[in-house]
Amino acid sequence: MTLKLHVFPPSPRAFKVLFAARQLGIDHELCFVDLGNRDQHAPGFAALNPNRRMPVLEEDGFYLWESNAIVEYLASKKEQWLPRDTRARLAITKWLYWESNHWDPACAIFVFERLVKSLFGLGETSASEIARGEAAFARLGPVLNGELEQHRYVTGDALTIADLALASPFCVAAQAGYPLDEYRAIQRWRADLESLPAWKETVALQQGR
Repeated sequence: MTLKLHVFPPSPRAFKVLFAARQLGIDHELCFVDLGNRDQHAPGFAALNPNRRMPVLEEDGFYLWESNAIVEYLASKKEQWLPRDTRARLAITKWLYWESNHWDPACAIFVFERLVKSLFGLGETSASEIARGEAAFARLGPVLNGELEQHRYVTGDALTIADLALASPFCVAAQAGYPLDEYRAIQRWRADLESLPAWKETVALQQGR
């Protein structure tokens, strides 16, 4: 059975798993979940993920939700992407947890206020929410930037799935306007990730090209 990714491509979380699948060379079928049409609330989709959220991975009767769990599952298919050494693996896992619990929620504020609201007609941008997002970035930006000042990627000199996850919100950076101009190491790292063929292919898919 073909591995399927149930996604809404414009979403950074969907972008994450699509980008990872391309970078890792995982064959897959894209199953479009139209959030504008509320496909995520259809009974069929709820059977895949009772949280009624995408992305969802489906393979041979196995269903997996949470974008970073999906990325880890994809990496498990390519031995070089998921280290066997416990410390090396957990160095990656640490950043995946950080992405889920800190980085993604901070980015999501800007995505919702400056992109989702206009896309789905949900009202005007909230100045107080943007201020909350800026405060989160003032705390988190130095953490990521400081790590990237020490080496090329977040866990060292080799690209890992932690980089793929952390960079994915930049797929909508132009619309979201993240306050990261002062963080030069992040900008260098971002340009590195965006130069990858897999990134460009996923952006083209996201934009319907």
